[in-house]
Amino acid sequence: MATPKLSSATVDNLPYEANSASWTIHWHHKVRGFGLRVTEQGARTYVVRYRLRGSRAQKLRALGSTDKLTFGQAQENAREVLRLASQGQDWFDEIRRKRAQTLGEVWRYYQAEHLAGTGVSERSRGDAKLLWANHCEKEFDFKSLADITPESARDWHRRATRRGPYVANRAAQLLRAAWNYGLKFGRIPREHANPFASITLNRETARQTILEPAQVPRFAKAMNAIADPFARAYLWLLFYTGCRRTELLKLQWSDVEIAPKRPKESRSGSITLRETKGAERRVVALSEPAVEILEALSRTENPHVFIGTRKTKNHPFDLKHHLDPKEHWENVRTAANLPELRLHDLRRSFGSWLGAAGVTPKLIGTVLGHKTDITSRVYVQLGEAAGIKRQLVTAHAALAQEFSKEKQRAEVIPLKWKAATHAKTES
Repeated sequence: MATPKLSSATVDNLPYEANSASWTIHWHHKVRGFGLRVTEQGARTYVVRYRLRGSRAQKLRALGSTDKLTFGQAQENAREVLRLASQGQDWFDEIRRKRAQTLGEVWRYYQAEHLAGTGVSERSRGDAKLLWANHCEKEFDFKSLADITPESARDWHRRATRRGPYVANRAAQLLRAAWNYGLKFGRIPREHANPFASITLNRETARQTILEPAQVPRFAKAMNAIADPFARAYLWLLFYTGCRRTELLKLQWSDVEIAPKRPKESRSGSITLRETKGAERRVVALSEPAVEILEALSRTENPHVFIGTRKTKNHPFDLKHHLDPKEHWENVRTAANLPELRLHDLRRSFGSWLGAAGVTPKLIGTVLGHKTDITSRVYVQLGEAAGIKRQLVTAHAALAQEFSKEKQRAEVIPLKWKAATHAKTES
């Protein structure tokens, strides 16, 4: 009985024929050099036999097992091996080259060429390093590019989501960006499509906590109770400027400009933030309360405005570092009974109050240093939801002063007097 021809229908049934080699090859009847190797133990592997143009040596190489490759895939690969061999090129050498490159190498290239550039802020650079170290390195550092498929990328993202949906999204976006950067500059071959582009990010809900008007009196009381003058000034400046916390924390006296006093004019000034999220210098205008806060601060040998109060041997203040506000902010939240309020919520409140006052998202974005007005539109919506009356608001500082006032209790009218008054009106 004749042995069946090699095809997709016979792959699993072609027999092993006993011989001294302990394996049998069934060759394809049309694609010369393409075959299926069946061992005595029953293992089945697609193979290709070829000879490079200009060479007399014949090579027999495995394409992959029937568990890893379909018949169609193996046949297509065999055709490509034979085509390149006729041109003097070895398909398997190219595969080895591709598999030799790992995602870790691509990441380090992205880190050295892009993240280290002047267009990336120190904070963004640090966040990227932490994401790679905590969520990506163990999985991908030594994994070849050819072995990272869209399916394996999605599986990794699902597992990373167990540690937090937001951080899993940030890690996926980081790897997507690194891969695209490698493609753009030729580090990754074009045939390697970005597997992280197939990831559907977890749904994220924008944080909507702001400091509401009714909360301002107890908030102000807790802020003013801070004993450390630098911590108190720093937190109030966050409130009055809407700056990002890390950007303001690194402010130095050389970047503070305060206009001289002029009769019948409000105090004004500005600060220049040099280490910003967008890695671009930004000038922030100061309201009168903000100017007064800065003028009340003592200047020390430390170039930072908001300095640490860790005492050294010869100086009452830390001369090398800026303030660490965490403990002071926790005390404010506890004293004001605002456990959900975060430092960044002061920035969100700043924009929301201006939005409720009728200021356009574009202008809010200009004040806060947004590159687009998408975030500013959210602030406008939050401000409207807080119910802040337009007629009471002209600027953020004015709002703060208005909200800081304790509201007077309503006068209680005796019911008998009220009834008598009502009867007199009817008569």
